[in-house]
This record gives sequence, structure tokens and C-alpha cells, in this order.
Amino acid sequence: MRRSIRYLLALVLALLLAVFIIQSIAYPTLLQYERFEHVMARFAYTRETLIAFVTLSLWLLYIQIDLKRFSMIYVYLFYSVYLFLLFVVLFTKAPHYHTFNWELFDFVVRDKKVLMEAMLNVLYFVPLGGLYGFKANAVEFVVISLLTIVGIETIQYAFYIGTFALSDILLNFIGCTIGYLMFRKLQSIR
Repeated sequence: MRRSIRYLLALVLALLLAVFIIQSIAYPTLLQYERFEHVMARFAYTRETLIAFVTLSLWLLYIQIDLKRFSMIYVYLFYSVYLFLLFVVLFTKAPHYHTFNWELFDFVVRDKKVLMEAMLNVLYFVPLGGLYGFKANAVEFVVISLLTIVGIETIQYAFYIGTFALSDILLNFIGCTIGYLMFRKLQSIR
């Protein structure tokens, strides 16, 4: 009975956190891009679907932490959807955009949109760092995550779908590191 109540409370908290993340951070930032706005407008329940995905991901993660075991089915399902969403966000923002940005801290400004974009750049890569935490030691993690991030930035630039930005590399790496450290901490609890 106590476990059921705990899980119900965890579901409510996961829902509140998901609503906050989608409503306050993700949606306003994504709607800045004309292509995203058109795509999201085509599907009546885009916002609700994103909230449901984040809620279920957080809730099921909590349950697995509580049970001290991870289901590989959860991991496969989560990362299948996550990698698809990451691909959409990274490679469909701009229809024809091609530039370099060499400023490492261009996100340190008093502009809410820029700060939200920076926060999303960190959040997007937390799950990827967690994925690398399954098998990679610290050195392998640094090499793999930096190669992945620099590869993404290069693809965005080379195919005219984004900016090659040093600040994005920094923010994405911070997100990966948070995910990696969180996963390592979870592994030590088991």
C-alpha cells in the first residue's frame, strides 16, 4: 500500500515536472523556429504527447530506481523515442542555415530566449550521457561524447541545417556529463 502511494505521488510529481519542462522551456524555445512551429501545428496533440513521454519516462525511471533494477525494455523504448526526438530537434530546425560561432560563452546574456535555448542544449544531452554510462569508463566517455557532439555540429554545418557553435559543444558536453554522472551514481546504488 505504501509503495502504491509513493508511486502515485511520483507520477504526479513527474507530470508536474514534465508540464514545466515542456510548457516553460521546450515549447517556447522550439516555437522560435518557423519549421518547428509548422510541424507542431500539423499535429493537434504535440504538446500533450511530449508531456506524456516526459512524464512516463521520469515515472518509470523512478520506479526502476526504487526497485533497484533496470528493465532493458524500458531502456530500449526510452532511447528509441529520445534519439528520434533528438534527431528532429538537431537536424530539422533550419531549412537552410550555415555559419560558425566561435564564442564559447555566447549564452551568458540577459535574454530569456537565449538562456532557454542554452538550458535545452544541456537537457537534450543528459540522456545521451546516461546511455554512455552503461559501458564507458571516464576517458571513453569524454572521447565518445566529444566526438558525437562535434560530429553533430559538423553535420549541421556541412548540410546547411545549423550553426557550428563552440557554445553548443560546451553545453551539450555539460549535459552529457550530467547524464553520465547521474547514471554512474544510480549504478552505485544498485
